[in-house]
Amino acid sequence: MNVVQGIEQIARTRPEADALILIDGMRVSYAMLDMLIRRAAAFGSALGFKPGDRVAMRIGGNDEALGLIVALGLARIGVATCDPTVPARHLSAALVAPGESAPVGPPHHALDAGWISGAASAAGAHPGGEALFRVFATSGTTGLPRYCPVSHAIMGARVTATGYPIARTDFSPVVLCALGLDGNWAMRTVLATLSGGGTLVFSNAASLADTLTRQRVTTLITSPAVLQTLLAAIPAGQPRPPALRAAVIGGSRLGDPLWRLATLRLCPDIMTTFGASETSVVAMGHHETLSRVANAVGVLEPGVAAQAVDAAHRALPPGIEGLIRVRTPGDIAGYLDDPEATAATFRDGWFYTGDIGSVTADGMLVITGRAVELINHGGMKISPRLVEDALLAVPEITQAAAFGVPDSDGVTQVWAAVVAAAPIDGDTLRRHCQASLGQLAPRYVMQMPELPRNANGKVMTHALVALATRQAHA
Repeated sequence: MNVVQGIEQIARTRPEADALILIDGMRVSYAMLDMLIRRAAAFGSALGFKPGDRVAMRIGGNDEALGLIVALGLARIGVATCDPTVPARHLSAALVAPGESAPVGPPHHALDAGWISGAASAAGAHPGGEALFRVFATSGTTGLPRYCPVSHAIMGARVTATGYPIARTDFSPVVLCALGLDGNWAMRTVLATLSGGGTLVFSNAASLADTLTRQRVTTLITSPAVLQTLLAAIPAGQPRPPALRAAVIGGSRLGDPLWRLATLRLCPDIMTTFGASETSVVAMGHHETLSRVANAVGVLEPGVAAQAVDAAHRALPPGIEGLIRVRTPGDIAGYLDDPEATAATFRDGWFYTGDIGSVTADGMLVITGRAVELINHGGMKISPRLVEDALLAVPEITQAAAFGVPDSDGVTQVWAAVVAAAPIDGDTLRRHCQASLGQLAPRYVMQMPELPRNANGKVMTHALVALATRQAHA
C-alpha cells in the first residue's frame, strides 16, 4: 500500500472535509489536497523522476505545507524523499527551496509553487509496499547522523500503531504538530492525522498560542523546548485553549515544572512518548502517572516488546537494569550504507536503543541513562542523567544537559548547559551542585537562552561539546 492511499480514501468519502488549515487560515479540503498531491506527482514525472529514485528535500522548511504536498506527490509515483544531509552518492536529485543552498553533487530543481500549479495526474498510485518512502536522519545527538530507510509498508505500520489515537470516533481530531516535518515522529503524526480523516493545522512559533485557540486544536504534538516557549507566550490567568484535549510531548524528558505549568495553561492531559527513528512508538503514558515512578518514560505500546539485557544479551528479570532492546511493528532492518552501525545496533530481530534502564513487570519502561553517553572523568563513569536531575531540581532551571569535554591535558571534565527562567548567580549554582553531587558536580555550567536541538526535539550534545571546547580554549 502507498502512504497516500489513506488520503485518497478520505477524499472519496468526505471530499469537503478540512484536511489542512494553513498559517494564513486558508482551509484545504481533502478533495483539494488529493488534487494537489496528484499535481505534484505529475510535475515530478514531467521532470523525469521515476520509481526507485531518491530525492533530497526539506519538508519542514519555510513552507511546510508545500514541502509536505510535494513529498507525498513524489511518494505517489514511487519516488523516495531523503533528509537533505543524505550523502550525494545515494541521491538521484535534490529539491531546493528559495533561499536554500543547492547541494554539491546531484542535479537540483526548484521547490516552489510550480509543483502544484499544473495538471493533475490521473494515473493510479504506485503500489508502495516495500518500496522506499523516505530516508530519515537519526537524532544525531552525539555526532553524525545515521540514516533510516523507511518503506511505505514500514511507515504504514507506524501510522496504524496505537501511539496517541489520533483517528477518533468520539470527536474530529484537529492536530497541530509543532515539530519540523523532516523527522519520523512528525511524519507519522501527519500521516496518521490525514489517513484518519483529521485536520492538520500549520502554525509558526510566533502565533502558536493563538493558533491553538483560533483553530480549535484538539491535539498538540511537540517537544519540551517548544512547549517551554509556548507556555512563556501564554499570559498567566489566560483561559486554556477551549478545544485542546491532549498535548503529546516527545524528543526528550519533560520536567515536572513544565508539566505543572502545561496543565494550568494548556490542558490537564499531558502525555509523554518514547521512540526512535528506527522504530514505531515504543512507550507512552500520562505524565502524571509516569512521574510516580522514577525515570519512567511510558508504558509499552500494544505490539511492542522490550527487554533489559546483560552484556551477553541475556534478558534480565523485570526491574533489573541493563541495556534496553525493543521490537516494534515498524522497525527498519538496518541503516543506509552503514553495515558496521547496523551490526552493532540490530541483533537477532531486536533494536538496541543505546539506553540503560529496565522494564517493570507491568510493562513500564524506565530509562536511567545512555550507555554511549557516560562521561568518563578520569576513570570515573558518570551518568549525564544524574547531573541533569540535580540541576533540574533548581526551581529556575527548566532544561539541562550534561556532557564531557577534554581539558588541555586531555582529561575529560564534566560540563553542563542549562536554560533558566531567570538568571542564576554562578556561585549559588556551584554551591548547589557541590551539595547535591559532590565530586560528580560539573566543573563548568553554561547558562544559555536555549539548548541546540534537532528536528525531533532532542538535544544535540555534539553541538554543546563544540561550544564548550571553544569557550575552554578562549
